Amino acid sequence: MSEGMDKAAVYAAFLEHLEAELAGAVAASRDAAAYATDEEARAESKWDTQGLEASYLAAGQAGQAREWMRAMEMVRSQRDVLVRPVTQAGPGALVQCAQAGETDWYFFVPAAGGQELIVGDIRVTTLTFQTPLAAALRGKRAGESYVTGGGAGGEVLSVR
Repeated sequence: MSEGMDKAAVYAAFLEHLEAELAGAVAASRDAAAYATDEEARAESKWDTQGLEASYLAAGQAGQAREWMRAMEMVRSQRDVLVRPVTQAGPGALVQCAQAGETDWYFFVPAAGGQELIVGDIRVTTLTFQTPLAAALRGKRAGESYVTGGGAGGEVLSVR
């Protein structure tokens, strides 16, 4: 599978993942808002803050949903950049690395880094440029070595 790793499939899996996260955050926000206004959440005494806490939770979940929506919009707007072939690690690069005896795949994205995607039988982790690993990989080509700020490193096996 790794020889034929398709960036368009990775992009599609990422977008699907973002859509699922957004749907989950919207549902959680709705549930929390419904509970906050439910009769059961009504304060029974001046020390009972259950309804207030539920309203804070609903607001937090709504904020998380907005973040997922922004990430989705950004990823959709940069589709052409994210699926085009590249030869060095940068925006849209799909990078295969050998590190600590393991082979890992990373997809450089503008938002929502740290997400793990399963594409076929391969695990791909999304990276934004704010991470130390992304900084170490940026600009690298297949066959080049890298070292992170913490001293860990590896070799870039392929860049697509």
